[in-house]
Amino acid sequence: MKVPFAFYDFDDTLLKHDSMGFLFFYYVKKHPLSFFRGFWIGFLFLLYLLKIVSFQKVKEALIFPLAKMSDEEIKQFYEEELIGRYYPEVLASLKEHAANGLHVWLVSASPEPYLFYTDLPVEKVIGTSILRKDGHWTNKMISKNCKGEEKVERIKQMLEEVQLEIDFENSYGYSDSDSDWPMLLLVKNRYRINKKNGKIMPFVKGA
Repeated sequence: MKVPFAFYDFDDTLLKHDSMGFLFFYYVKKHPLSFFRGFWIGFLFLLYLLKIVSFQKVKEALIFPLAKMSDEEIKQFYEEELIGRYYPEVLASLKEHAANGLHVWLVSASPEPYLFYTDLPVEKVIGTSILRKDGHWTNKMISKNCKGEEKVERIKQMLEEVQLEIDFENSYGYSDSDSDWPMLLLVKNRYRINKKNGKIMPFVKGA
């Protein structure tokens, strides 16, 4: 059955700035000695630029707090640090789509453990999947980084699970980045978010 969807990226689209950076500094504020991990993360990023290590290694190092925090602490992080940082205009569009009966899905490269605690009126959350072991989250990725073509693959997998098809003409996509162009091609109505002010504009690739 074809139904209308609204797909939203998260970082720099719904949320002002990058949520993984907020996670790092949130944890460091509570555990100051963890600040020194930043040097290791920076070193790994340099190795990534030199094509010596994978981006996965860098990302897993950055999201190390997930392996240190309880579920309740991760929930508190979302509530204390992310709620309140949404772009008002984008948030209003999401709520309007949800109120109008569209299937609103959050599709992000951010880790799923804290995205699952979203207060947004979304039907599905798709992010970078993280290993959960012995009842606790780790910082180990068990999916590809949910970016670019990977977003499309994950959306298609979820569509198969819920047995729905996208009504291309009446569906919407929102992102700040050209990297989401593959996802935006799934819908007719494509919008870019201005990272400076959160304003919504028609999406022109490369603009």
